[in-house]
Amino acid sequence: MLITPSLLHVKTRSGRGRQETAVALRPISRDPSYEVEGLGVEEVLDRLDVPVMLTGPEMTEWTCIREDHSAMTAAGQWGDVLDALRFADQDRTMASGGRRVAPLISEGIRTRCTEALKREDFAAAEAELLRFEAVLEMNPEDHAAAHLVARAQIDIGIAKRTAAGKTQQARALWAESAAHFAAAEELLESFDPIAEMSPLLAETRYLLVRGLEDGAALCRDWYEDWCDLAPDDASAHATHAIQMLPDWFGSLAAFEKAAIRATRLTGHATGQAAYAVYHMTAREELGDLLPTVDLALFLRGLADYVIATGCQHRANVAAQLLTSMMRDYRREGAGAAYQLTKVRAALSDLLWNHLQEIHIDRWEDGADSLAFALGEVFGPALKNGARIGRKGDGLGTRMPRSL
Repeated sequence: MLITPSLLHVKTRSGRGRQETAVALRPISRDPSYEVEGLGVEEVLDRLDVPVMLTGPEMTEWTCIREDHSAMTAAGQWGDVLDALRFADQDRTMASGGRRVAPLISEGIRTRCTEALKREDFAAAEAELLRFEAVLEMNPEDHAAAHLVARAQIDIGIAKRTAAGKTQQARALWAESAAHFAAAEELLESFDPIAEMSPLLAETRYLLVRGLEDGAALCRDWYEDWCDLAPDDASAHATHAIQMLPDWFGSLAAFEKAAIRATRLTGHATGQAAYAVYHMTAREELGDLLPTVDLALFLRGLADYVIATGCQHRANVAAQLLTSMMRDYRREGAGAAYQLTKVRAALSDLLWNHLQEIHIDRWEDGADSLAFALGEVFGPALKNGARIGRKGDGLGTRMPRSL
């Protein structure tokens, strides 16, 4: 298939080398949970000799892809953006950091619609929908154009449903929301994700489940189709995990079964990473890990999650998560000694063998949690005056020549 100029443009807009290092790496709080035994937080941070970035190159690349295609859409370059979207989708092109390019292109194309919905400006969002419908009318067989219309319908439907709970016009907004979901469902019935070899269509169809009466019955089959088409796409697991939580279509027991089953669906591509993605998503939604989590399986899955891409974005995400877990288990005292030991070992492996640069915006508590992690792993060497730098595929310590 032809690689379009727009897609070539995406591939040359790498984020690597476009970051500015953080001007100062200093604590942002004095949370005693992050105290480093025998060392000051500033002292630990001053011993770090690796690149520290405010935002990593992976996320910068994602922004470049969105902005490029937003600009092309604003300029009316529909032939190029549809070609780029279709090619990236069917080719399963991956950006760095484990994100698929096609959804990023789609996000760029739908920028105006998304921004309008954030303002709850439904008129502006529906004007964008009309524009997408006009493009589809000119390209009635193009699954990429159909995706844009269906996704806009779903996004507007979700936004109106959310707004319905905050206004006296709830009944009218709810009815309009249902109409948007129905229109998206009808359109997608003409485009089969498997026949089109389209993970993007599989994702779009899956997003219908929140607006359909039989969404609970359909979501598992549609999720499996999505996994079949893109077994290395963590967003499929993250999206389905939310639906498996008790507030939606699942329960704690069903969530755990689904997480384990996900590793069987995609284990050939990403090992046990799916299990970790499920529980990372639950933690993000609920504020803590579920009580049903199998810690040993979660730690193996988190290691596979990092290895699947080998990128520094995921290494930082995982390091931050392990650091938070280690802090929490330490707070629990002797009753969590086993868990603390396991998590510290996992963090040590990650820092020694995978982490090479710091993306500070991935650390929930910034430099405080970073210093805590470094102190836990490299504390004895730091107390003897060592510095931390790159070593092999990760970090290591060295003694300054003057000591």
